[in-house]
Amino acid sequence: MDEMSKDELTKQFRDCLEQLPEEALETLSADGGTDLYSLFAELTALKNEVKIESRQVKTALEEFQAVFATLQEAQEQMSAELTRSRKDRDDLCRAQLRPLLSDLLELHDRLSAGLAAVTLHRPSFFARICKRDGRMLAGLRDGQQMTLRRLETLLASCQVRQVEVLGRSFEPACMHAAATEIRPELVDGVVTAELRKGFSWEQELLRMPEVRINKLIKDKE
Repeated sequence: MDEMSKDELTKQFRDCLEQLPEEALETLSADGGTDLYSLFAELTALKNEVKIESRQVKTALEEFQAVFATLQEAQEQMSAELTRSRKDRDDLCRAQLRPLLSDLLELHDRLSAGLAAVTLHRPSFFARICKRDGRMLAGLRDGQQMTLRRLETLLASCQVRQVEVLGRSFEPACMHAAATEIRPELVDGVVTAELRKGFSWEQELLRMPEVRINKLIKDKE
């Protein structure tokens, strides 16, 4: 507060006191009323107390902001550590699951080959007459088909899918050219046969398919 404001406030306070009736002044004097100097002293002390409390509040606010920043930083570090821990756990699980899935694919190949052999088998004339071998082959075929379906259901639950390659252009990054043939009616580089099935695991290539491709253009030596 500047000097002019203080003088104006003092003048207003003095005028207010002068306008009080005599009875009020006598009552104040009888009750031990406070003079003008004491009043200003009390106001100054109150002003200092307010300043001190303001500083304390400001200090407490700054300390709270520092604690909040520390807590926020700790939370971000904890979140990053949790994310890293989950990723490490997922990578470990995938590393342990991958060999098992590869073994299941080998079993799938053997079951598919066995089922194809049983399906293509033609019993002899005498076996057809007695029908015993025919019933045995039918039971074997049905059992292998059931086992193969269960295995395919298990692979599908693990997000293992067969890679479709027939009729597609050959891609060295995700296909293995095990053989070639010449078919003039087809374009060069197209996959004409699947010699060994390939499978993907989620977004990862689990086993590369082996294919036969159409090759019309000779490689330059």
